[in-house]
This record gives sequence, C-alpha cells and structure tokens, in this order.
Amino acid sequence: MRLLPSYKTLTKLVEQETFEPVFSWGLRMAIAAIVPVLWGVYTGNTEDATWIALTAESICWVELKGSFGQRLRILTGGVILTLFFGLIGSITGDYIWLSLLCMLLVGFISGLFKNLGDRGSGLAMSVFVLFIITNNYPTHSWQEIQHRMELILTGGLWNAIAGIVAALYTPAKQPYRRTIAVIWKGIHGLIETVANGWDGNSVRSNIRDIYLKEKEVRIAIDTSLHLYEAMAHQANKKDTHEYELAQVRKATALVATHIIAISEELEQVNIKEIDIALRLKIYAVLKSLQQTVDRMAVYVVNLKPEEELLLSSRISRLDKLIVLLKEYPIEEENPNYHPIKRATQLAERCTKLIQSSMERLEKSGRELPVFRSYSLIKTIFILHPKHWVRNLQLLFNFNTFTTRYAIRAAVAATIGLFISKWFNISHGYWIPFTTLLVLQPYFGATIKKAIDRVAGTVAGGVAGGLLMGLPAGLYIKEAVLFISFIMMVYFIHKRYAVAVFFITLSLVMLFDVEGTLDTTLLITRGLSTIGGATLAIIAGFALLPHWDTKWLPIHLSDCITANYQYFTTTFYSDSRLVNWTKMKRHAESKNTNAFDSFNRYMQEPSLKRKIVSLYYHIITHNVRITRELNNIHLEEENRQNINNSISTNQKIKLHTALVWFNKNIRLNNAINTDNQTVIIDNEQQSGYNIELSELQLMYLDRLIIELKAMYTDMLKLANREKE
Repeated sequence: MRLLPSYKTLTKLVEQETFEPVFSWGLRMAIAAIVPVLWGVYTGNTEDATWIALTAESICWVELKGSFGQRLRILTGGVILTLFFGLIGSITGDYIWLSLLCMLLVGFISGLFKNLGDRGSGLAMSVFVLFIITNNYPTHSWQEIQHRMELILTGGLWNAIAGIVAALYTPAKQPYRRTIAVIWKGIHGLIETVANGWDGNSVRSNIRDIYLKEKEVRIAIDTSLHLYEAMAHQANKKDTHEYELAQVRKATALVATHIIAISEELEQVNIKEIDIALRLKIYAVLKSLQQTVDRMAVYVVNLKPEEELLLSSRISRLDKLIVLLKEYPIEEENPNYHPIKRATQLAERCTKLIQSSMERLEKSGRELPVFRSYSLIKTIFILHPKHWVRNLQLLFNFNTFTTRYAIRAAVAATIGLFISKWFNISHGYWIPFTTLLVLQPYFGATIKKAIDRVAGTVAGGVAGGLLMGLPAGLYIKEAVLFISFIMMVYFIHKRYAVAVFFITLSLVMLFDVEGTLDTTLLITRGLSTIGGATLAIIAGFALLPHWDTKWLPIHLSDCITANYQYFTTTFYSDSRLVNWTKMKRHAESKNTNAFDSFNRYMQEPSLKRKIVSLYYHIITHNVRITRELNNIHLEEENRQNINNSISTNQKIKLHTALVWFNKNIRLNNAINTDNQTVIIDNEQQSGYNIELSELQLMYLDRLIIELKAMYTDMLKLANREKE
C-alpha cells in the first residue's frame, strides 16, 4: 500500500510529460551540455569544452515547440545569434566604453525578444549570455577569435544535432496535436471547477475561480494559434492533416465555450432548493464529462486504439447519464427548470463535438514520422528568407510596452556592466547577467523573481560548497551535473527558486569539475546576484516603470470597446458575421488583459485604493457581456430552422442594448480621453435579419441587465475620477 502514492505520483509525471515534454527538454539540455564536458575532461581540453557546453546550454533554453520547420528555424537562429554576439563580446572586452555601448544594444535587443513570446525569452539568453561572458573573457588576436568562433559554432551545431535527432522519429503532426491536447487538459480543470459544490461536500466555485480556469484554456488556445496560425476556415483542405486538426481545434474551443455556458446556467440554480437526487445527477454528468475530456486529451496526443476504446466507453457512459438527467421530472413552473434543461442540452452538444473530433482524427489518416515527411527540397524551404523577414518584423515591432521594457533592460544591464568593469570585480559579469534575468516588464513580477533568484543562488551555493567538501570521486560530480541540468529545466516554469538552485549547483559543478572549490567564487557570485537583483528592482521602480495604476483604466477601456465592437459587428454590420470566434477571442483577450492588470494593480505600492471594487465590478460585467454574446452565437450555430422575419420584440431589445452600450461608451470616452470609440447612432437600424430564438432573446435580456449594471458602476467611476 505504501507504494501506491509513489505509483500515482509517477503516473502523474508520465501523464504530464505526454502533454508538456519537460523531462525530454531537460534530457536534451543535459546531453547537449554534459557531452562536451566529458570530452574536455578526458582529453584535457576543459577550457574549450566549457565554451562548447556554454553555447549548447544557452541555445537549449529555447523550448522546442511547434512543427519540425519551426524547430529547425529556432535552432538555426540560436546558432547565428550566439556566433554574432559571441564575436562582438570577444572583440570589445578590453574596451570599457565600447563594451558599455554594445551592452546597451544587447540589452535593448534582449528586451525586444519579448515580442516573440515564450520562445523569445530563450533566444534572448543566446544573445546576452554569450555576449556578457565572452566580453568578460576577451580575445587578443585573430587566432584566438577564430578559435573561439569555432568552439561556439561547434556548441551551436552540436545542440542543433541533438535537437533535430530528438524530433526526427516523432510523428510529424504530434506537436500540433499536443497543443490541442493541452487545451483539452485546460477544459478538464475548468469542468472540475464548475463541478465544485454539486457533490454536497465541497464549496461552489465563485466567478473568479471559474474565470481563472477559463483563462488557462484561453492561453492554451492562443499558444496553439501562435504555433499553428491557420484557423479552421483558412486551412488548406488538400493538406488533410492540417485541415482536420484545425477543425478539431475549433471543436475543442467550442467545447470550452459550452462549458462556460453550462457554468452560467448552473449559477442561476439555487442548489439548496433542488432534490438531492437531481443534484447528484448533475454532478455525475459533470464528472463524467470531465473524465471524457481527460481521455480525449490523451487520445489526441497518442491516437492509440486502446485510448480510443476507453474514450468511446466514457462517451457512452456520459450519454447514459445525460439521458437520466433529461428524464428526471422537473415541473416547468420550477425556476430551476430552464437552467437545468439548458445545461443538459449544452452537455449533449459537448458530447457531439467530442465525437466529431474523434471522427476527424480518424479521417486524418496514417501519420508519418518527421524524417519521412520532409523531403530535401521541403527541408531547404523551411529556411526560406520569408520566415526570417517575418520574425524580424515581429522582433522590431516598437510598441509602447516592449520598447519601454527594452530600454529599461538595456540601461540597467549597462549600469551593471559598468560597475563590474569600473571596479574590476572578479566574475562581476554576474551583475548584468542577473539584472537581465530578473528584470520583468512588471514591477511586482520583478520583485518576486529577484527574491527567488537570491534565495536559489544562496541555497545552491551552499549545497555546492558542501558537495565539494565531500570526498567524492569525479563521477559523482558528473552525475550531479547531469541531474542538475534536468532539474533546472523541469522547475523553470514551476518554481523559479528551485530552478535557480539547480542552475547555481550546475555552475559550481561546471567551474569545479576537476579542481577544488573556490569559496571566494561562491561569495562573489552571491554578492553579484544580490547586486544585480537590486539593480533590477531599482530599474523597475524608477526607469520608465509600467505602473498599472496608469494602465488599468486603459485596459478597462479596451475591453469595453472590444465588447462594443463584438456587439455592433454581430447586429449592426452590413454583412453577417461569419467568423464570430475571431471577435470572441479578441474580446476575451481584452478582458484578460484588464483582469491581469487589475491583479498587478493590487500588488503595486499605492495609496489610491478607493476605486478597487469599481474596477473589479466593471471587469466582471465585461466578462459576462462577452459570455452572453458567445451564447447567442452558440445557439445560432446549433439552430436548424431559421426564420428571416424579425419580431418587434427583437427590434426593441436590440435597440435597448445599443442604447445602453452607447451610454457606457460615452462614459468610457469621457474617462479615457486618449481612447475615443466611434459611437453608432441610437436610431440606426440593425442589419441582423434573422429571428432570434427564445433562448437568444433571454441571453439578450441578460446582456441588457449587465449593461445597465455596468453603467451604474461606470457613472460612479467617472464621478470618482473628477474628485
């Protein structure tokens, strides 16, 4: 029985690896870095091996997601970046003012890499790590420069070979399917949160809990769209795999929208007023739906016949439970009748979407591994200049947010390098290195990362010192170094302080792999880390800071405008809105920006907290408005009989919604004078020529209620702003 918890933990880790291959990434990092070290130890070329390992490790910090083509471009880009900035650092190291000028450029470019998302952060490591360290160990002759460039190129090519080999035998479309599976896992967590309280033992989740889970799903969808941009209506039907997977992803996103709609319906149900039997039936349907989604996530990744069988069994059980819920007698006069019936109907639609996704995965046919899917010409085309031009355009997109952050990073890192060189601090390059690692776009995140960085560094240094004091053989050190590479990758997105502990431990092993421990080196690194973290905090506070006290009203204005555009494009445009999910994502993205800004605003040092509740209420109203518009579109997609004759009642409701939207937009324009939204005249006739169903009219009523409530809060906010 004692082995059971360990077995469950192991099973959970294996399952996590299926969706997010972190251990594979760590193993790639370990192999790429440890092989040069072993070569250096056994040939006596430890210095050369350090440069090769350092280069390979720097590029390895880029997480290889996406298709084989994207991975190959990332690896190629990493090699080019390390060569270029390693060359600049090696040449300028002896000249302090030239070094500072180049550090200013390197820091600025590293900040701009935020424009490329998660992978940009890893590529930024290839930029500033090689520059800072080569600048600290400059070359003094053409032969030394040539030799160092050969070592850096060797490290880059070795890492590229390791990365390519790791991908060659995987199915070509598995990375795409993995991004979809991550969405299903997010939906699994969302359903679990919605189901809380229906078993009679736990507490029901509030709107914030549900929204946080909804946000995780949206992030997963955005990540998939970032890696594989072609949406369902854009995918080429000739590419069967691409087209079918785009359709599966769309169905997955619709399932998430249906789950949110279910949560809204169940929110109206007073759980204390319904029978225990009915409550347990609802809970059984939700748990069965959660289990079905969980199996779907696994099936999407591996497409194994046994997983398909398990999934079919889950779907069959879910169908039976839904039938039992439908057959449960509820009087129509009961106020809980319509919400429960609607939730049941939405659960049925989820089942159909899951079944449709299964069929599409079967249609996609047999999938070949990467090495059989890419011909020589196709592989060469991967490196077509158009891909590089597009990435350069994204990189040098000088928007306000990233440009301010890039300037802040450049100045702070340059100051750190100046301190290191001016005072001739031994291994003082850790000051600018730590500054760039710790400095984040937001002040609160910078403080948190600084604390984690210092704590992890001190703990790692102490552990390394104790380990070096042991009478251990060389193989023990190598084993610890290998394990450290894996662990620091595993924890980098989970617990940064733990990741830093293993990073520090690995550096201690790397610098002392064949000698004795230099305690002065550890003390210097610790003090430099504290200095770099302090510099990052000061820069975040004083140098072009991004305070959400200023930006929250702007994000709030954006989400109000996005919902207004969603509504007017749906009902007051000249043509029917076909790709409504694009407007949905846009509105939800703006809502998320406002919600995240509000959370950061709460963490900032400020005395102005009188309007916190108003901000939160307005954000909540906007979230609900977006959901009601989503519900209207969901219902339209599932309608079979559509009448083109519009009732007077529908015209009145649409006009009322427009009037209240316009009132809110006018207040929004008055509060945020820099963000003016064009308002449609109240007398303009709706271009929507399809009769809404009773359910859609009900959603429209709920939309109007939210608009009226938001107007009250907006009015209070406007009055507070005048004070």
